[in-house]
Amino acid sequence: MTRFFDIVEAKHILKLAIPLLLTQIVASLMFFTDTVMASRAGHVDMAAVSIATGLWSPVIFSVQGLLIAVTPVVAQLHGAQGIKHKRNKMKDTMFQGAYLAILVCLFVLFIFQFSHIPLQNLNLEQELYDKSEGYLSYVIWGILPASLFFVLRGFCEGVSLTKPALVVSVVGLLANIPLNYIFVFGKFGAPELGGAGCGLATALVQWVSFISLLIYFAVSSKLKPFQTFSTLVKPKKTEIKKLGKIGLPISLSLLFESTLFAFTALFIAPLGAIAVAGHQVAFSYSAVVFMMPLSLSMAATIRIGYLKGFGDMDKLKSAIKTCFVLASLFGIVVMLITFFSREYIIAIYTSQPEVVALAASILVITAIYQLPDAIQVMAAGIFKGLKITKPLFYITLIAYWPIGFMFGYVLGRTDYLVPAMGPQGFWVGIVIGLTTASIMFIIKLRSTLKTIE
Repeated sequence: MTRFFDIVEAKHILKLAIPLLLTQIVASLMFFTDTVMASRAGHVDMAAVSIATGLWSPVIFSVQGLLIAVTPVVAQLHGAQGIKHKRNKMKDTMFQGAYLAILVCLFVLFIFQFSHIPLQNLNLEQELYDKSEGYLSYVIWGILPASLFFVLRGFCEGVSLTKPALVVSVVGLLANIPLNYIFVFGKFGAPELGGAGCGLATALVQWVSFISLLIYFAVSSKLKPFQTFSTLVKPKKTEIKKLGKIGLPISLSLLFESTLFAFTALFIAPLGAIAVAGHQVAFSYSAVVFMMPLSLSMAATIRIGYLKGFGDMDKLKSAIKTCFVLASLFGIVVMLITFFSREYIIAIYTSQPEVVALAASILVITAIYQLPDAIQVMAAGIFKGLKITKPLFYITLIAYWPIGFMFGYVLGRTDYLVPAMGPQGFWVGIVIGLTTASIMFIIKLRSTLKTIE
């Protein structure tokens, strides 16, 4: 008999989610630091950081999505009972993840040889082009430590340790501030790079974070029993393929999501500065509040993976129901806060009357999508924990693009269904896409659970 809401499971999930949430907040503060430092150097430098990170972010998120595969595999092994040499297999997964990370890095380094092509097609002023290209030429050297960091973090989270990533992220943030200062403004004999210096600082922070996590592995009493670096594990083609098979759909789903919002902004841009500003207020706010359902989803991946490995189906199903209750409660609370506090939220960003009016109407739509968004991201986290990731690929592809973006474009830029709604139309499309994704995920999850014994 499975419970609709299990308080014990809720405590487990929240205990995992809170450090994950704090880690997400620290990561956002790093980007905030980059933006502030670049803005002090000049508006061109700030614009360069914005453009370059717009190209860099989908790449790093896609790599992270691929390497997330380490977490559910380790979690299921961690929960499994009676498996011989269980810890050796967990360590083996970490090493194969590292080899996969190295292969991905080589691919990313190759494609970044052509990073100038999208920049050239943006028709940027020469100074803006040079600083944007400079940022990308520096930040790419952080791809290796960042990728290996994702693997080590995935192992930690697979064994239900979510605090190491938080500790290391704080170290990274503390390093990011002085490094930005040094390279943006040319202090202590360093070259004055302006906005491009943020790219160099970011790359160095990735190395600091990776080395810090290695040190954490060496000194942590909770990680020592796994003897992760006691012996070197050779690459195993079959195991690397298995991780890639799990991680690739996750990577693509993140790519679909990030490009959906990127393309939405591009198609709103011709509508004018007011339209862009109103959209940016809603997008910025949504990105902040999305951290909580995302953290719950990441915690669900860890917990569901552990319980799947443990093999108690009743407990697993109770945990899944509890995950959805937590996600729904959060979605409803944020929906109400967004709707009733939208004027105060907008005041944080702007006081320009036209932007305030537009942003207020968009935030009403944004409030509506909090619930379906929380449900769909939770469902995705549960599928990851089960190591069933193909649905993430085709559900997000269908829901976000042929449905979400198509409806957004038709409603926002054409008169086919209703008079062109402008930015609001694109956000209605996003609501339709996320709602479709949540329904498809629930239907697929119900059918999947019937087949799991």
